[in-house]
Amino acid sequence: MTAPDDPFYPPRLLTQPNSLPVPIVWCAHTPEDQLLMLEELDLWVDWLIDRYRLDQRVIPPCWHEHPELLEELAALHLAWQGAFASTAAPDAPLHWHEHFAAATSRLGDWAARTGCRPRGHRPRSGLAVRE
Repeated sequence: MTAPDDPFYPPRLLTQPNSLPVPIVWCAHTPEDQLLMLEELDLWVDWLIDRYRLDQRVIPPCWHEHPELLEELAALHLAWQGAFASTAAPDAPLHWHEHFAAATSRLGDWAARTGCRPRGHRPRSGLAVRE
């Protein structure tokens, strides 16, 4: 029997996906619904960061303030739900890890472009205006 604080067997934070998920089109939802979906995604992203020991160079603390990171993480979460659903194919988790490896590279690229640092968020600026 393992100790309750054994990192190999983490505490229950997420629920087992039971069926295939539905993709999120963020702009098709009300701000209230977006907030609820973001709270669910935030829980999963916290789990992802902890489980895979990701740092701010891959997912900065202010990821939810950057649409490109939000979209990438929402897509990765959707794929995770599908891969770990009780109806998934036996090799689906392996395929998810392949997608995760590619997504991690893209997330790192997106994170670098934000210009944010561990203790400082850099707000997304608008398009440059030509004079």
